[in-house]
Order: sequence, then structure tokens, then C-alpha cells
Amino acid sequence: MLSIDRLETGAVTVLRLSGDIDENGMNDLRTALMSCIQDHRCNVVVNLKDVKFVSYMGVGVLVERLRQLRSHKGDMKLTGVNLYTERLFRMVGVTNVFATYATEDQAIRHYQEVAA
Repeated sequence: MLSIDRLETGAVTVLRLSGDIDENGMNDLRTALMSCIQDHRCNVVVNLKDVKFVSYMGVGVLVERLRQLRSHKGDMKLTGVNLYTERLFRMVGVTNVFATYATEDQAIRHYQEVAA
């Protein structure tokens, strides 16, 4: 099961995920990211610190929504990427697709620096 907490920090939306991005979790993630787009909150930080498992299809959801966010002049930054997820991204070939940061604050700060 995937739990998603949504926080607004200025112009940035933070999604804190906890659990697994499996078949059920990826649908919840897809919905949460679409909600951000519908709310015109297209600068998103996805915190994966408490995510234990990501399926290949879960990676597909992240890539799909990243493209949609970018088409709305937004972006997605990832934080808290663990070793398992990092290896999965490498195997799938998406390591260069996502900007990753060690902490949520660093990712938010990057958005703020770009906006300034």
C-alpha cells in the first residue's frame, strides 16, 4: 500500500510517499500527480525516502507524469532515492531523465533559485 502526503511550499508541491509503488500504488501515484497538474501545481518534488519497492510500471508512471508536467512548463525532482530504486532507474535507463537531490529542501531550493 502506498501513502501519499501532499504539501504546498510556495510554488512547489511536495509529495511524500511511503510504502510500495506496486500495481496499486502506481495508480495512487498517477492520480496524485494528475491532481497536481489539474491544480496548476506543476513544480513537484517527489520524496521517495520511505518507499521500499518500485515496480517497472511505477517507473513508467513517473516518466509519463514528468513529460506531462514539462508540457505544462513544470518539472519533477526526486529526493530520497534509495540504492534499490537507483539501480532500477539505471537498469531501465532513466537515470538521466530525473533530477535527484539528497533532501527535500535541496530540491525545493533549486526551484526557488531558478525562479529568482
